[in-house]
Amino acid sequence: MPNELDSKEIDRLSQIGIFEKIENGDWYQYSKEVELQKIVKKSSQLIQGINNEAKTDFEKADKKLREFAPLISESAEIYFPITAIEYPERFELGEGSFINAGLQILSAGRVKIGAHCFIGPNCQFFTPNHHVTDKMLRRAGWQYDGPITIGNDCWLGGSVILLPGITVGNNVVIGAGSVVTKDVPDNVVIAGNPARIIKKFED
Repeated sequence: MPNELDSKEIDRLSQIGIFEKIENGDWYQYSKEVELQKIVKKSSQLIQGINNEAKTDFEKADKKLREFAPLISESAEIYFPITAIEYPERFELGEGSFINAGLQILSAGRVKIGAHCFIGPNCQFFTPNHHVTDKMLRRAGWQYDGPITIGNDCWLGGSVILLPGITVGNNVVIGAGSVVTKDVPDNVVIAGNPARIIKKFED
């Protein structure tokens, strides 16, 4: 959780570059960050182009995707269409992992998926947070990002949602349609909204 967003903190943040704020998990105003807006809009255009390419030439689309998102392992695979990867250089996909169609990653927080994971269709990874109790700060567009990390050998069913700042351990199964709101240990099955542990097993 970042510092309380009072006038002193706002003054401190004004002295810090946007990418340092993001990396530190600090507050920022997306509506005032032209550089971020350009990244997101360009990413949206490129993803649409890659999706269109995939309709007739999957291999060519895959090559363009790896140029767009350079931290995708050579042995990993993502199926099209992709809904969004807003900050492609902050997305990492480990070796032997597979993501089905409909992937959506918002916004600037790092998203790291380990090796040998299966990610079902239409999964969503949300890294931005807004102020819960102060509507005026929400109106002003203040937000911060929490990274999402998934360990190795995980299986996420279709339409799983991971919220900001979540860490999922190794060898975790997440039931379809689950909303993950807190960290998950190794070697468990979780499901539900909010997701809870329904089974534990040995590695």
